[in-house]
Amino acid sequence: MRRLTLEQLDGLWETVEASVDATPDIDRWCSGLDWVLPVNTAFAPSQEHLLLVADNADGPPDGFALLGKYHGAHNTPMYGGLEPLWGFGAPLFGHDLFSLTGRLVAHLKTRDDWATLFLPGVPAGDGVEGQFPQFTIDLATGLRTLGTVRVGDGISRRVADIGNPWGGYDGWLSRRSPKFRRNLRRAVSQASEAGLDIENASHQSRLLERLLAIERRSWKGQEESGITPAAMTAMYESMIDRLRRRDRLLAYVATLDGQDVGYILGGLRARRYRGLQISYTTTASELSVGNVLQDHQLRALTTDNLADVYDLGMDFDYKRRWADRVEPSTTLIINRGR
Repeated sequence: MRRLTLEQLDGLWETVEASVDATPDIDRWCSGLDWVLPVNTAFAPSQEHLLLVADNADGPPDGFALLGKYHGAHNTPMYGGLEPLWGFGAPLFGHDLFSLTGRLVAHLKTRDDWATLFLPGVPAGDGVEGQFPQFTIDLATGLRTLGTVRVGDGISRRVADIGNPWGGYDGWLSRRSPKFRRNLRRAVSQASEAGLDIENASHQSRLLERLLAIERRSWKGQEESGITPAAMTAMYESMIDRLRRRDRLLAYVATLDGQDVGYILGGLRARRYRGLQISYTTTASELSVGNVLQDHQLRALTTDNLADVYDLGMDFDYKRRWADRVEPSTTLIINRGR
């Protein structure tokens, strides 16, 4: 295993993405560097890293292991996923996961700076307890020589199928309840009658400043639960810059009477759109601006045939009305044997 710096890892971003895409059933969007690095540098700027690539002389690397150093109770040394906050991304991925796991195990056995290994973002299959996909079973089996392996809590995302095989926007809408369709049509109509306008702001150089100004006048901003806290602002500044450079950024701003009243922000990769943030000012809440923006984004994605899947992110009740299915993950926890 060859160790990398963050800068060296970022320089291999295309190779990293190919390894992510070769891995079955993981969150491909959040396992990529456009998500992992902004989250890490914003929320764990002083963290020690263990970034390993399993080189292969005959072709692409067997895979990557992207780990960060943490400390648990009683200052117990731990390695976990490089993303230090939510745990969407998978720290292990690659073209040959059997080889990658074996080489990682051999490397970790030589190190005396860890007692526990946390691996989030591991596929949980259909979400039925105890029924994991073969990939997860093989991974857990390969890690058992390090110590005791147990399954911890994971995270679930809600997704909507919007590509042509599922009927595009019309097909997606037909799968919503009659009440949902009726309320959405009413919201879009009322917003239009009120003069709400939605513009594509993806390429604006001062986009983040504009979004922050909206956020400060939203309930999220008032509760400091959106993008206004310093670390969240730093994360989105980096993420927006990375996505824009790769022509993957999508941002729409809603205006009313010449004033910004809402926005929706997300990114594209490999025909998957990942929703990142939606927000609207408290003064415009009666117009259901969030729902109107979500509908506008769905229409744009399908009209331009940009994505097959709309990933709404972390599972919340309101997202279930928009989604077709859930994509759950779990966490493998390995306590080192003596």
